[in-house]
Amino acid sequence: MTFSLIAIDRATQALGIACATGGPALGGFVPHLLPGVGACITQGYSTNVLAAERGLDLLAHGWSVEAVLERLRADDRGQAFRQLALMNMTGESSGWTGDSNEPVTAMHFEPGLVVAGNMLGNARVVPAMAAAFREAHESGGMLPDRLLAAMAAGELAGGDYRGVRSSALKVRAKGGIPLDLRIDDAHDAVPALVRLYRRIQDDEDFQAFLARLPTAESPHRH
Repeated sequence: MTFSLIAIDRATQALGIACATGGPALGGFVPHLLPGVGACITQGYSTNVLAAERGLDLLAHGWSVEAVLERLRADDRGQAFRQLALMNMTGESSGWTGDSNEPVTAMHFEPGLVVAGNMLGNARVVPAMAAAFREAHESGGMLPDRLLAAMAAGELAGGDYRGVRSSALKVRAKGGIPLDLRIDDAHDAVPALVRLYRRIQDDEDFQAFLARLPTAESPHRH
C-alpha cells in the first residue's frame, strides 16, 4: 500500500524519509526517524509501528542492522504481513517483505539508500525511484530535493496501484532543525508535498524563524 525510501546525507549526517500511499494519513504509520541513530519505514498489509520503536531502540544500544531485523522478524508472528526497512548512521540498511503482502512488492538496497514498496502499480516503480534519487544527488540536490524527486518519479512510474492519497517527508540531523511535512488527504498528495516544501523554502518569515532556533552548534540562538 506504500512506496517509500530512506536515505542519509553523509556530509551532514542527516537522515531522511519520504513516503506515499493510497490511503489517508500515512505520516503517523510509515516514517520513523531517530536523529543520530537511524531511520525505519514500517508498511505492508498490516503495518507494525511498534517494530520501528523497538528497532531504533536496539540500534541506539549498539545492535547491528541485521541483528535488529533478525530479532524483529523472530518475535513477530505477523511478520508475513509486514514490509519493513531499517538504516543506521553508516548507511547500512536491511529489511524484509513478508509473503502475505499484496503484489507488486519490491525492495532495493545500496549504501545510504533503501527503497521499498508494496501494492505497486508495476515493477518499474522502485527502480525509477532509485534512479531519480541518484540523478538528483549527482545534480547537487539537497537531501529533501533528492527524496522528493524520487517520490515524483515513483508516482510517475506507477506508484500505488490505487492512486496516492497521502504523503510525508522527514529530514533531520542530530542537533539540527527538523523538516517534518505531511499531506494527510489529497488526490495529488505527492505534488502537494512538493508544493508545500517549496512554499516553506520560499517563505522568508518562516526561514527567518528557523534561522534563529537553537541547534547543537548554536544552542543559544534566539
